[in-house]
Amino acid sequence: AYSALFYMVLSLATGIVFFTVTVTGIGLSLGFSILIIGIPFVILFFGLVRVLALVEGRIVETLLGARMPRRPLYSTRGQPLLQRVGAMFRDPRTWSTLLYLVLQLPLGIAYFTLAVTGLSLALSFALSPIAYLLIEAGTLGIESTDVNWGVPWLPPIVSVPLCFVLGIVLLFAMLHLARGIAILHGAIARQLLVKSAQH
Repeated sequence: AYSALFYMVLSLATGIVFFTVTVTGIGLSLGFSILIIGIPFVILFFGLVRVLALVEGRIVETLLGARMPRRPLYSTRGQPLLQRVGAMFRDPRTWSTLLYLVLQLPLGIAYFTLAVTGLSLALSFALSPIAYLLIEAGTLGIESTDVNWGVPWLPPIVSVPLCFVLGIVLLFAMLHLARGIAILHGAIARQLLVKSAQH
């Protein structure tokens, strides 16, 4: 669960990198397609996409616990170069990998937002008794009457422990949510990055 939470935070950065590389590569490939360097550029771009897929596979395997193959399964080894290039264009995994890399940005934004918001709420509620004691002691320079401790109609002696319990519950809920996202994202990664290579 903790490594899944780390992946949720990290996925924003990897999503930005993957999305930028993919969209830029697709745009340049289309632009260069009318020039003589178009085909070599597309081949290099698809090679880079496969490298990014391997890197993401290692990240998913390490942080989410989803088993990923150690290397891509190519059925074109030993064939002439032009046949291998044609097979790369016809391979559904090439296109599903491009889709995965583009999807990483919206997924990364959603995962990052969920992780940061959920952890912030859980920790702020769980640490509310410490904040209450510091405010009552006058060490923070804030009057206790200026702070709303959860439920307005309950005195702080009741609402502060309730906030603490809610924070602990939220923290465990976030850990379960992170684990669920790890299982779901691992299945998405296997489906888009490696499944078609096995058929």
